[in-house]
Amino acid sequence: MLRVGFGLGTFVLLVLLGLVPGPSAQAATPREQTAVHRVGKGESLSRISRSYGCRIADLQAANHMGERTVIYPGERLEIPNCGPGSQGTKSSKGSKSPKNVEELVRHRVRKGESLSRIAQRYGCSPNDIRTRNNLRGNMIHPGMELVVPRGRGGKAAIEVKKGQSVGKPHRGSLTGGVQLPSDRSYYRRRTARAYGASHTVEYTRQAIATVRARYPKIHRLAIGDLSHSGGGALSGHRSHQSGRDVDVGLYYRRKPSGYPKEFVPGTSKNLHLGATWALVNALLATRKLAGGVEHIFLDYELQGLLYKYAKEQGVKRSLLAEVFQYPHGKGHGGALIQHVAAHHDHLHIRYKCPKGDSGCK
Repeated sequence: MLRVGFGLGTFVLLVLLGLVPGPSAQAATPREQTAVHRVGKGESLSRISRSYGCRIADLQAANHMGERTVIYPGERLEIPNCGPGSQGTKSSKGSKSPKNVEELVRHRVRKGESLSRIAQRYGCSPNDIRTRNNLRGNMIHPGMELVVPRGRGGKAAIEVKKGQSVGKPHRGSLTGGVQLPSDRSYYRRRTARAYGASHTVEYTRQAIATVRARYPKIHRLAIGDLSHSGGGALSGHRSHQSGRDVDVGLYYRRKPSGYPKEFVPGTSKNLHLGATWALVNALLATRKLAGGVEHIFLDYELQGLLYKYAKEQGVKRSLLAEVFQYPHGKGHGGALIQHVAAHHDHLHIRYKCPKGDSGCK
């Protein structure tokens, strides 16, 4: 057996040449995989920790801050991978605020449509569509379903049909309703009760797609009841009769046991405020569109959590005053988001009737 001896200097030389594995060859530590956040004006450690699904203590430990909580604009913070979406928000100019979350819509390609024509319709670029759908070129074909980012000035993504929702939500029926399709981003608890007017289904899917764009690693969302295929009385509900109502669960920091097969109460400790607000905010974006959201029924205490979170994110006070009952009280009228008992574990969303549809009430 040949013995080869060498000194410390030779060993160091071999390491530098890559012939002997050094410390850099070891697997990356969690610290090397963290995102970096540049502190923006007015941001607090509390606000940043919530945006990334972390605790303040997690940020302090990752940045060797001890018990320091004061931070300064321009300061760089390493964000540990401690919650859904934390890796997806890396930015040299600060994280993307949920108030500016990108709205995604689904478009089914029609005969004669081109990528540029679709992009022009929705106020985005052809490259935006290619990126979202992993397209290498401009080739698309009729029937293909595309996920499209809708920019300012872009048209509503869906066609609101008349004659589907008949009567009132608590005394009505559904004609020609569509079933909420299967999707990896949500779980349908009862498929026989997953029928609604076409705009109910599509607006709901768009809102969920918007959340997934902001939080790609977030867990599946629980979808409760819409209506029967023909509408009418639905056990366990007073409403849900005309295809305009849908119950959806909440988003959590960590998926609770039993979820999404069952709804789980939301609290200040388990709720993922960023993702849940992104969902609500995407729904609110439809409130002035044809057939858009009319009401969201939600427990008053949960309203308070979302209200405070949105306010911290810089959402305009005029919008908060328009849509929330909180902090004016459960009986405050005129708000889009209203308190209803037993809605502490889900959102009950109701969409408007199509304009000019006399049969929908």
